[in-house]
Amino acid sequence: NVGTDVRLAGVKIGSVNSVILNTQTFRAETVIHVKGGIEIPDDSAITIASEGLLGGNFVEIVPGGSPFMFDPDSEIEDTQSAVSLISLLLKFVSGSGE
Repeated sequence: NVGTDVRLAGVKIGSVNSVILNTQTFRAETVIHVKGGIEIPDDSAITIASEGLLGGNFVEIVPGGSPFMFDPDSEIEDTQSAVSLISLLLKFVSGSGE
């Protein structure tokens, strides 16, 4: 959602500017804004994280180890799906994780 926090190591560093559906790939394309002066390694990943069962979602940047940084207006290609805590709990309760 527009306005959702973007965090790095749990610290808010920006927010989501827009979310649109790419009708060619059927994937969501999200534009984020990061505060000036914060450099992000160019092999970093981005994921949707949750604050807990009752908490909201936020965008988490998982920093890589590259010595090179993203330029402004770069695309982060390495994306990871959100993990559903409810489905994890259902797997745990049903014992299907054995």
